[in-house]
Amino acid sequence: MSRFDLTCGIQKTALRVVAYGPEGIGKSTFAAQMPGAIFIDVEGGTNQLPVARLPKPTSWTMLTDEIRAVRDGQVPECTTLVIDTADAAEVLCIRHICAKFSKDGLEDFGYGKGYTYAEEEFGRLLDLLTEVTERGRNVVLLSHAIMRKFERPDETGAYDRFELKLSKKVAPKVKEWCDMLLFLDYKTFVSTDSNGKAKASGGERVIRTSHNPCWDAKNRLGLPECMSLNPDTAAKIAGLMAGGEMLPKAETAPAPVAAPAPAPVAAPVAAPQPAQPTPQPAQSPYPARLDALWQLMVANGVTDEELRTAVATQGYYPFECRVEDYPQGFCDWLPTVWDSFMKLVGELRDVPFTAHE
Repeated sequence: MSRFDLTCGIQKTALRVVAYGPEGIGKSTFAAQMPGAIFIDVEGGTNQLPVARLPKPTSWTMLTDEIRAVRDGQVPECTTLVIDTADAAEVLCIRHICAKFSKDGLEDFGYGKGYTYAEEEFGRLLDLLTEVTERGRNVVLLSHAIMRKFERPDETGAYDRFELKLSKKVAPKVKEWCDMLLFLDYKTFVSTDSNGKAKASGGERVIRTSHNPCWDAKNRLGLPECMSLNPDTAAKIAGLMAGGEMLPKAETAPAPVAAPAPAPVAAPVAAPQPAQPTPQPAQSPYPARLDALWQLMVANGVTDEELRTAVATQGYYPFECRVEDYPQGFCDWLPTVWDSFMKLVGELRDVPFTAHE
């Protein structure tokens, strides 16, 4: 009979956090206060914030490659990885699936298959993020909120509630995945004047941490049901993510400073990274419609000649055909099979002659 060792008590691990709320409430500002926060700004909403960020992903493949880089320790400054936002990432996911199967939209698959593909593909991204937390780095997934009608099967009548702005199959997976689901909301009071007319007042920004018929929320760390959305509260949550208790702001303040400590040592190593694709010009030589493909070429150091050679060896288009002349559908499809093309490019680099010679 085999023997298993038991573990007892609380296990302090990196946290998986989802924070969602209406636009402009301060989701990105909140996430920026987490220890050693590094953003993958999918929707480009942090331009006015003094945060550290990886290059804006223009394809699903580029997004997953950046997450793998964090997972594998290639971004040593990162203590907390922030994906801003999940709904923008889902758009890349859907484009990836549609390009892979040459469809115009998920509805074209029929019988809900497209949404199942999206659920499975987004689930693989969540698995990657879990691997990031298993390596000791926190993950914060931001999302917008949307109001939907909800009707319980055992009750009559429907009511409005706030939910994640994700498709109906992806949203439940995200909610199940996280340790904390935080709803960032405005606390509003409704009063009635002498004429019986309702009037809203207030507007204090708060964080909801427990489930309510009007919103989804949860936490496994004993947080109060409602907290003010301010720097003090963010510092307390940052203390939890740094592996501590609910500490006063003064005690947690050093945490964000400590996280980037390796930066001076890592700088000489990280500096050559952008210089890898030396044959490439600083600006894209292709039309804007090929930005997603260009970003992957730059990130992996693939030259125009290498791409055209790989395409030619597979019999898609002759080497003489310019990349900008490839059909749009083919250029959208290439990022969906980028790993296979990278293997081919690597093999061709070891060959003393190219296919077009």
